[in-house]
Amino acid sequence: MRKFIFGLILLVGISSAAQDSVRVLTLQECIDMASSRNLTIKQNQNNLIGAHSNKRQAYYNFLPNLNASGGYSYFDGNNIDFSGQVVSNTSRSSRPSISSNLVLFSAFANHHLLNRRKHEYESSRYQLEDSKIAIKATVIRNYLSVLVDTENVRISDQRLKFLEDQLDREKKRVSVGVGNYETVYNFQSQVANEKLNNVNIRNLYQSDLLALLQSIQLENYSGVRIAPLDLESLEILVEYDPYNQVLDEIIQYSFLLKSAEESEEAAMAQLKQTRSNRYPSLVAGAAHSRNYTSILDVEYLEQFQNTPSNSIGVTLNVPIFNRYQIQNNIDNSKVTMLNAQLQNEQAVLNVTNAAQRDYLDLVSAQTSYKTAQENYEALNQTFEFIKKRFETGNTDFYSYLESLNNKNRAEAQLINAKYTIVLRKQILDLYRGN
Repeated sequence: MRKFIFGLILLVGISSAAQDSVRVLTLQECIDMASSRNLTIKQNQNNLIGAHSNKRQAYYNFLPNLNASGGYSYFDGNNIDFSGQVVSNTSRSSRPSISSNLVLFSAFANHHLLNRRKHEYESSRYQLEDSKIAIKATVIRNYLSVLVDTENVRISDQRLKFLEDQLDREKKRVSVGVGNYETVYNFQSQVANEKLNNVNIRNLYQSDLLALLQSIQLENYSGVRIAPLDLESLEILVEYDPYNQVLDEIIQYSFLLKSAEESEEAAMAQLKQTRSNRYPSLVAGAAHSRNYTSILDVEYLEQFQNTPSNSIGVTLNVPIFNRYQIQNNIDNSKVTMLNAQLQNEQAVLNVTNAAQRDYLDLVSAQTSYKTAQENYEALNQTFEFIKKRFETGNTDFYSYLESLNNKNRAEAQLINAKYTIVLRKQILDLYRGN
């Protein structure tokens, strides 16, 4: 007796520990985890930092540069003096200097570069936001797929238990001489088929659950469960906004389109910047230096004080021939601009097609939900009626099985329609910025 009580306590303790190890994740928790861990988002964050650095440097290009130089040289050898005689001497010399240059005119190359960097920065910023939206949408799709699988597993479990109960009932009837083996064999066949179907449904559940956990980059998969949604509190059949309004809002809010538009503007600025290299540039410069040489019998500091040298001037650079390098750069910039325009057009098509698909799925699901609900209620009533007739021997097994299949199929269709409505609403609201 004591061993039995001890074993019971141990079993309860193990069961409680197993329940405590189960981790239930909500939809918002999955979204937050994915947003903080996704590598694409982190890469886009790094790209944004680089774009910001490039933009800052484009501003600095308008400033003059300032450079200092200094050197020391030692000479030991022969020279020719002013009288033409060869003399041997040893000397040391130094000429430190400081200089500065400022670009006065470069055909607005720096302005075009600054404009390009601004658009590249904005494109990177929008791309980061678009990646956040994309990972949220992926998590929502995976999450709701797991929920649908969970409901399908529940339906299959109920169906399997029901068939097993009916099989036990028929076996008992046969044992008392009021049943027949044909019905028993039919139920055994259906139980075996349902067990196989249950395994396949559970495998699909595990696959979709794995896809969800991989999308949020969860390190430990064991004991993870997904919290169900409170569908009763959601307004399933509320009429959604008109398609044109939804599409306009999605296009206006889409970070993907904004990023593509900024990339196109950056490519146009790059082309202008490249074309500016055809024109002359004007640079102003100034320098100050001091001299020292050991040939003069003057102290080091005294020479530095008495040998100041200042210069100022402008330099005009005119490109004449550079092996067609400028023209080749211009051609490449044109190709970059054309590709950016095509990418922008493709982005518009992608956003529009996605909006059409999600909106059509939402409208179709809302249309079919009410019908599926009525269909399930009717088929459930029919099943209960045929079930009683079958138990009293007034109908055959195949009519009973067909009624059961119709009921289970209708329940699955109802659940799929319900979750499809929730999924498409959340995706569309996410794309609309709600």
